[in-house]
Amino acid sequence: MASWAELERVRKDPALFRGLAKRLMDDPHCEDSEFADGFLANISGWKREEITLRQAEVLLDLRDRAEVHTHYKGLSVALLMDRCRANRHELDERDRNRLEALCEQHRDFVTGAEIGWFKRICKQLGEMEAYM
Repeated sequence: MASWAELERVRKDPALFRGLAKRLMDDPHCEDSEFADGFLANISGWKREEITLRQAEVLLDLRDRAEVHTHYKGLSVALLMDRCRANRHELDERDRNRLEALCEQHRDFVTGAEIGWFKRICKQLGEMEAYM
């Protein structure tokens, strides 16, 4: 979640919010939905000098969800993914299928949209301490 200061800085800087929207439109890890595509196209062409606080929140949320994580608190995501895959039989079918799909893509990262789920399964399988 973005801080209040960051939200204010982004919403009052047209070059920043337009540039971020354009970058996210080209980012393969950014959410691919009708809403996100329309929102980013709208913000990238925004004519006013400011966007609303809510628009800044959505823009920064899309940025955070597209962020690529190769490490979490010093732990390698690729190594954690391999260890979780070895113990995948302990996961429910939905989590197991999701993990296997990531592994089949030979990914060594998770996105910001996936990090919460990934931490949960790592903790569930004992690959990460509960306090992390």
